[in-house]
Amino acid sequence: MASREQLFKRINNALLDMQASTYQTFEQHFLTFARLLADSSLQSLNQRLIANLDVELFLNESSKTQGSMVGSARLAWPVDVDEVLGLKWLLIQKLAREPGQILNFAHTFYTVGRNLSGELHSLARQLLIPFGRDYKDFVMTEESLDGASSGALANSGEVQRAAQHITYNISGSNARVNNHSTDNSVNTVVVNSEVSNQIQALRNEIQRAMLTAAQKSEAGEVVDEIEAQIASGKPKKGVVSALLASLPAVQSITAIGKTL
Repeated sequence: MASREQLFKRINNALLDMQASTYQTFEQHFLTFARLLADSSLQSLNQRLIANLDVELFLNESSKTQGSMVGSARLAWPVDVDEVLGLKWLLIQKLAREPGQILNFAHTFYTVGRNLSGELHSLARQLLIPFGRDYKDFVMTEESLDGASSGALANSGEVQRAAQHITYNISGSNARVNNHSTDNSVNTVVVNSEVSNQIQALRNEIQRAMLTAAQKSEAGEVVDEIEAQIASGKPKKGVVSALLASLPAVQSITAIGKTL
């Protein structure tokens, strides 16, 4: 059984592989991703997460949003964030059981046109990557709470002090939420100013380019992923290159991308 650190490293690697995949290789990495999410060590947490949720009902309600125009369908997510997370887990497992439906699902709810690899990458960016981030936060938070309640911190004074300094890293280079705590710490994040300027220039060119609103939105999400890779301190050249290659083929955008 893999440790939590090893397990989530493999999950993250599967996500990175999907971002850099082609239509022919996406399914392999997706199935690996789904299998890791269903690891036996996560069984009790997964059962807690998906209790009383019906993914078939969710998909039926979502299908009703499909209009006459391609790209008009919307997933009917509930308001509760834990229910959203649970439905995403169930959806990933359903698609893993029916891999022939992955592309059809991506085309219906995450369409970007006729580019097969592009639609799969859109699914990865908009659904799978955010899920992977939030799922890890869910698991680590639940296990931390379970450990505390079972006596992992036996001394009540230690419990109180620990609760005052728990920090959950949500996303980005410095995003965080302090839960019922008084936090006097100082976070310092150093980002190369030249790289930051290039990323901002990339965003500006995307907004100026002759693109549809949907294309601009998708391109903006790609830039977010590039920025996250760089902010991690250990960006993977292959992943960044693949993300840059997926940006609209506009000369000014391509020129800035080369500088990164």
